[in-house]
Amino acid sequence: MDTFAEPYTRAGDDISLGAVRDHVRALEARHKANGVQLSGRIIHVCHYLPVTCTITSTATKDGVLSPPPTPPRILADVPPSPSDELPPLALPTQPERWKLTPRYGHSAMTSGIRSLSVTHEQVILGWTGDVLSPAAPPDGNSSPDGDVNPSTGERVPSVRDRIPSSRISQEDKDALDLELAHYTDKNGLEPESSKPISYLPLWMEDNVAHGHYDGYCKQTLWPLFHYLLWQDVATEHASADANYEYYEQANQAFATRLASVLKPGDLVWVHDYHLLLVPRMLRNAMHSGAVAGVGGESGGDVIIGLFVHTPFPSSEVFRCLPRRKEILDGMLGANLICFQTYSYTRHFTSTCVRVCGYETTSKGVTAASASASRAASVVPRAASSGTATASTRGTSLTRGVKGGAGVEKYVGIDVQGHVAVVTHCPVGVDAERVARDTLRAGIQPKLEALRALYADKKIIVGRDKLDVVKGVLQKLRAFEKLLHDYPQWQRKVVLIQVTSPALTDSPKLERQVSELVAHINGEYGSLDFIPVHHYHQTLRKDEFYALLSAADLGVITPLRDGMNTTSMEFVIAQERTKRSPLVLSEFMGISQHMADALQVNPWDLGDVAAAMNRGLVMSEQEKASRHAALHSVVTTHTSHTWAAVLAKMLLSQINGQNTARQTPYIPRDRLKELYDNAGKRLFLFDYDGTLTPIVKMPSMALPSPDALTALAKLSSDPNNIVYIVSGRDQAFLEEHLGHFPRLGMSAEHGAFIRSPDSAVWMNFTASLDMSWMEEVAEIFRYYTERTTGSHIEMKKSSITWHYRSTDPEWGQFQCRQCQDLLENNVVPKRPIEVLVGKKNLEVRPIAVNKGEIVKRILYQNPRVEFIFCAGDDKTDEDMFRALLLFPPSSTGKTTMEPPLSVTLVDNTKEYSDVELAVSPEAVFTTAVGHSSKRTLASWHVTTPEEVVEHMLHLVGEVPKGEEVKGYL
Repeated sequence: MDTFAEPYTRAGDDISLGAVRDHVRALEARHKANGVQLSGRIIHVCHYLPVTCTITSTATKDGVLSPPPTPPRILADVPPSPSDELPPLALPTQPERWKLTPRYGHSAMTSGIRSLSVTHEQVILGWTGDVLSPAAPPDGNSSPDGDVNPSTGERVPSVRDRIPSSRISQEDKDALDLELAHYTDKNGLEPESSKPISYLPLWMEDNVAHGHYDGYCKQTLWPLFHYLLWQDVATEHASADANYEYYEQANQAFATRLASVLKPGDLVWVHDYHLLLVPRMLRNAMHSGAVAGVGGESGGDVIIGLFVHTPFPSSEVFRCLPRRKEILDGMLGANLICFQTYSYTRHFTSTCVRVCGYETTSKGVTAASASASRAASVVPRAASSGTATASTRGTSLTRGVKGGAGVEKYVGIDVQGHVAVVTHCPVGVDAERVARDTLRAGIQPKLEALRALYADKKIIVGRDKLDVVKGVLQKLRAFEKLLHDYPQWQRKVVLIQVTSPALTDSPKLERQVSELVAHINGEYGSLDFIPVHHYHQTLRKDEFYALLSAADLGVITPLRDGMNTTSMEFVIAQERTKRSPLVLSEFMGISQHMADALQVNPWDLGDVAAAMNRGLVMSEQEKASRHAALHSVVTTHTSHTWAAVLAKMLLSQINGQNTARQTPYIPRDRLKELYDNAGKRLFLFDYDGTLTPIVKMPSMALPSPDALTALAKLSSDPNNIVYIVSGRDQAFLEEHLGHFPRLGMSAEHGAFIRSPDSAVWMNFTASLDMSWMEEVAEIFRYYTERTTGSHIEMKKSSITWHYRSTDPEWGQFQCRQCQDLLENNVVPKRPIEVLVGKKNLEVRPIAVNKGEIVKRILYQNPRVEFIFCAGDDKTDEDMFRALLLFPPSSTGKTTMEPPLSVTLVDNTKEYSDVELAVSPEAVFTTAVGHSSKRTLASWHVTTPEEVVEHMLHLVGEVPKGEEVKGYL
């Protein structure tokens, strides 16, 4: 059993930035040598462009002129009077329509993205944000109107500063595209050899943009991800479903814009909780062939990554979300889903298993070493015939454990054959930039002023957004307890707490903080001493770094948080001053990252107060030791290494997904053409998951009216031979499909067969030793007693243990334990094999499988000129293997030798090889599931409904029931 105390990073990620980039180049070179198409581009899909757009004086869409720019305030900036000097007459130049300035906020993500330009061409797709009028100061620091971004100081423009998107003309939009094409971030310090960065603006209607961000994102998802239900942060009548339509519309707008610029071989990173539906929507577009050269029947593929910057809650919290399945399915459209910490990956995986019923699977991808083997790490597409198919052991979540030479093992979520790998990667700050900022000229005077003001006092510093999850109230109460429990600190320590305004006002919280500050100052202060200095404002950089540098102790104790940059900036700022210790909440995403900080439970006030005291009395030697360790971590795991590791992981998924061997979607028109031209035709269908969807109770998997119509039409044609080849028993097949006289059936994975126009079942196990069944049944009964919700299904030739109705994780654990017991103690002594199915474990005779039945049917009907075979799980791979009749690139005829299913049943005759009439192009082996599903089939469809739809198309019918389209 794997421990929950996983390392914050994986093996191979703690190497230098240069080594990671070298490995990225090595991966790309190997992929290209193996024929994998790579474009050299990474497309980042972000909620905002990292650019603030201000429109200058120009005619808007409805013809109303925008107000003129604000006159300059500094006299030196006033241009000279035209009367002073008359220049030569010249044609007037066209003024710039847009003023572009850096958008402050998400600096770690932005700097990480820009750093990737060393190895890749970059495209950043994002919403333009609210377009500002010329009167609005783009730097956001000098207007009294509007709110202030709590973490960055960026002013959120007031309504009168914004220009409605409906008033922006197409001409102005085109002009913005041109401006962005030449835009360079003035804060960027990329080397001259950097590859270009392009910016793609996304335009949305104002009601959609704000319903998406201010509505669903901020009122539903953000509170939920921070363990707050929406009624805790909104009105008592708040609806968790409000604004979801805007969220969906906005995500669709992003996916559509992204699809319009995709090229084969692109790498795509979707960022954060604002865009959780985009991976699914993009894959939908690729599947439908809407993306030029990507997906469809013959296109390539792109690798999609999703990075969630926020925490991810436990399954018991997430399952409260009404749109939980839509959100999870949207995320699972990605090839790689990445979180900040290992614990968030555990929560996400558990949620997918418990809420959606999906299964986890181990996955091997290219190792994180530049010296890894240059051979492609491709998992075998199917097990050889006659061997048990077992799931991979181990449920470890993406620990990067080497699974062999050049291979790492990750855990993925299996959705209809598409496996989304789940992993974690810590985000850091741009350590070099922060270190430069701490050297700004304006910092030293402010630092000296702070030291003079509190010359004989210890300074505790806290800087948080005034939000309920930031734990400001708990911190203040802990400071009060410090003064109470450790009276020696009274009048000797001050707490300087800065609270940045939140995006949404919380008058109740503001009042509680003010009252608590007043209470502490009244209880422990005096006319000449104030223990708590609370500043509800946004600090400028000089003030911020001066405060961090002057601190004797940093206290950052949110109740729940993802990445907190203040803690990392504190460590860097202290490098040149006191190297003071840091008290951190254990509920932060970076808490495991910064193990040498004093970690506390912010709800335990006594624990926090004790940590404050320990930090204040800590020896200089211990301070230096802890600081050195923290500084090493902060300056090693930076935003640049984070971005490089993301690129490396995406490239590693190419072999993991085997994108060079995507199973193409079945061509409907070609299928119909070959069907019409054939004389005799053979149809072979699995039942569960192929003609009917997988359901919780097997007895409820009934054929739909459309499926019955398709079977009736196909089997009634005398030129068609139609078989159901299922794991179901004879009674079930006869009950639901027995009324079709010309429908052949094979039950219990090939143990029994009933030919068309016959009521007699042939038993292939009659001559086999079946005494093993009681021994296996005893083992299954043992696990059934200990696994609530499981049950045993006894068949005539096999026995199955079902655990679909059990606790998902406990059922899967028990299944693996039972499988180990059978394979190690029973299989070596008996002629049986163990098969792991969808929420079941089946034991059957080793000589009985679907492949042998298919061979028998084909041997007895060699004149068929068209074969269609469809299945969805591991047992159906035996059918696909049996239909591998031709060598690669063969176009001629082939012969078939007598199969065991013919010679063993009647060994009194002599059988000879038969020549088959079918041609290679007329064999349609079809897997149900995603195109990346590992299968021997030549084609794929996505859902059982699509199998039925194609069959109806062959007989000239259309589906009459509601069509359920798949997305993967």
